[in-house]
Amino acid sequence: MAFMKIYFKNVVLASRFQFLFFALGLLIHISGFSQKVQSAQKENEQNGSGCKQDPTPFYEKAKVGYKDCKGKIIVPANYQAGTGFSEGLALVIKNQMRGFINTKGDVVIPFIYTDASEFKNGLARVKYKGKNGYINKKNKTIVPFEFDVADDFVNGIARVNKGGKWGFINRESKEVIPLQYGNSGNFSEGLAAVKVDTTWGYIDLSNKMQIPPAYSTAQEFIKGQAIVSKNDTTFLINREGRFLKELHLEKSPLNKKANALTSRSQRCSICFSIDLIKPI
Repeated sequence: MAFMKIYFKNVVLASRFQFLFFALGLLIHISGFSQKVQSAQKENEQNGSGCKQDPTPFYEKAKVGYKDCKGKIIVPANYQAGTGFSEGLALVIKNQMRGFINTKGDVVIPFIYTDASEFKNGLARVKYKGKNGYINKKNKTIVPFEFDVADDFVNGIARVNKGGKWGFINRESKEVIPLQYGNSGNFSEGLAAVKVDTTWGYIDLSNKMQIPPAYSTAQEFIKGQAIVSKNDTTFLINREGRFLKELHLEKSPLNKKANALTSRSQRCSICFSIDLIKPI
């Protein structure tokens, strides 16, 4: 009988200890959760609006402004056009000039540029006094304003034009592919279309001609294939320049779009697509 009393006493004590450990664990869990909530609230207070995502554009009286995720106006609709935020900054247009604002709506790069693109990997292409160069987020010139036309950096290099010749530079403004071509496309899958005299071919990153110039138009490679044309015939080639399939562009809406892009590339040396958000 005494044994049973001791046994039940131990069981009760064990149960009490288990309960105490459970309660202690629950308190620790609640305390940790509370700290996370307080931390999130503090972060939201620092952000001002309680929103973690960047403001989005809205339109009012043919102007563009920005709202937060709750619909609160962060930037009044004062701009002619504007992009979404990229790397914390948005490209906006005012009085036909380009500048940049931050997510609070502050103008951090003044409206002194006649053309510009969004920030990518810390740099943005901008045009100043008729020449293109590249700036960082502090509006410091990283690549001097010396190019007639310039494109965004892709994988560390950018397509540029000076004196009618095209080539590629790196972020230190060094020519990694000499400015020697009549026209060029961007690199895609390690190859870039370049124009030599009147025909197009493809070079690699070392400027070696991998597919000899033979085409009247040439587009970038996508999944190992590129659309080219020759003698009024449009067709696909592979990375070795081998014929794959003739394309009858006039019969397919998708190919009509590709044909329109090809024609567009013939009309202009380079056509920038900043995707500016404009009021409808």
